[in-house]
Amino acid sequence: MLRNRKVVIGFLLAIVALVIYLVFFRTLTLSPVAEANQMQQLEQAKTTHQLAPFASDGCSGNVSKNWRIVVEQMSETSQSFAETFAGAENIPFEYACVEHDKAYHPGEGGYIGRLQADLQLRSEIISYGIERAATIQTRTGLNTPEEAIFLYELIAEAIYRGVRLGGAPCTGEPYAWGYGYGAGKCE
Repeated sequence: MLRNRKVVIGFLLAIVALVIYLVFFRTLTLSPVAEANQMQQLEQAKTTHQLAPFASDGCSGNVSKNWRIVVEQMSETSQSFAETFAGAENIPFEYACVEHDKAYHPGEGGYIGRLQADLQLRSEIISYGIERAATIQTRTGLNTPEEAIFLYELIAEAIYRGVRLGGAPCTGEPYAWGYGYGAGKCE
């Protein structure tokens, strides 16, 4: 009886999760098979759409936008924050996000091309942290350069997971793989 109840509850939770996914997170790609289908749709879209001129929003998912807002608002309330982050209107590793967008814009290379672009983004963010560990330590008040590097490892991993989950082709999002064709839609 208890086992059957657990199965029913598990089944209901799976249905609720599926509904939430379909309603709120339909642009997430959770399997290579689904992504392969999207890649095929993208290749078809490339035959009917012209590649739009390159445009970048910096670090997608509002990361760059939110960075600017936080720096602006915190600078208004804290003089020390304003001095520490003066001139930091762009997220420190935004150049890596723009390079990532350059790979995503035409969406060349299929699954492997996308994976390589995402791994390169993660690597660039970690490298930024390693190269500037002492500065990051000073700015953030961390105890050691290793803590600063670890912080950037965490940031890089979070961004990597975000682009892997949300950057698949044909989602209609401005950060979709191949967004230069049909604004990321493959219809």
